[in-house]
Amino acid sequence: MSTSAPASLPASPVRRVLAGCIDIAVIAVTGVLVPLPPAGRLTVGVTVSLLMMALQGATGASPGQVLASVRLRRAVRPTQAPGRAAAGRAALFALAALPTFGILPLVMVAGVDDGGWRRTWYDRMAGTVVVAKERGMSTVQLVAVSGRMVTVRELAVLGRAPDPVPGCADRLLPVFLDDPSVSRTHALVEPLREGVRVTDLNSTNGTHAEDADGVHRLAPGQARTVERGRRLYFGDAECLVR
Repeated sequence: MSTSAPASLPASPVRRVLAGCIDIAVIAVTGVLVPLPPAGRLTVGVTVSLLMMALQGATGASPGQVLASVRLRRAVRPTQAPGRAAAGRAALFALAALPTFGILPLVMVAGVDDGGWRRTWYDRMAGTVVVAKERGMSTVQLVAVSGRMVTVRELAVLGRAPDPVPGCADRLLPVFLDDPSVSRTHALVEPLREGVRVTDLNSTNGTHAEDADGVHRLAPGQARTVERGRRLYFGDAECLVR
């Protein structure tokens, strides 16, 4: 099963460059202001760099990224801090920056594609992605024909008696308890600004989603965004996304 895409948005090249410049300035100013011999200043600069890398790995944000409102995340789950992947990314960044005095990484960031996640080669190799700061999770309501309303506040497993999906979602949404067309563990649902992202979990009767061209059955394991105002079907159970 593929992991559903997150609600996070790719960071703009301008903000990425701004974050990098701020981090470089912090390291440079710290090294200059410390009243030590050159070797001592270099040691301080390296130490500050390592501390910033550790902070970035744990929280996804260096000082520059905090001020630029961007975050570093794992590519497979862009809602999670990168952890050790931050160290690999830093090493690859340094490999590109040192021989070119920092110019090559800036050129890479400025030249990333306008679609997808706008990842540079060192992001792709490290398995990371730079996203815009999360502004708070959206809330989506699924309104059944019966009038019952299910509120989705986070990534969750939906079904008559759902089980957690290891490594993906522990939040459970038991719904449509009396509808045998709905599987026990039917689908993953995740709230987005524009609606809800749904991934069918190999349910018996399938998950169907409405778009501008009509109603279509979702391929198991493939995430699909259903916009607010559209209809969603878990087996025979019909819902309005609101």
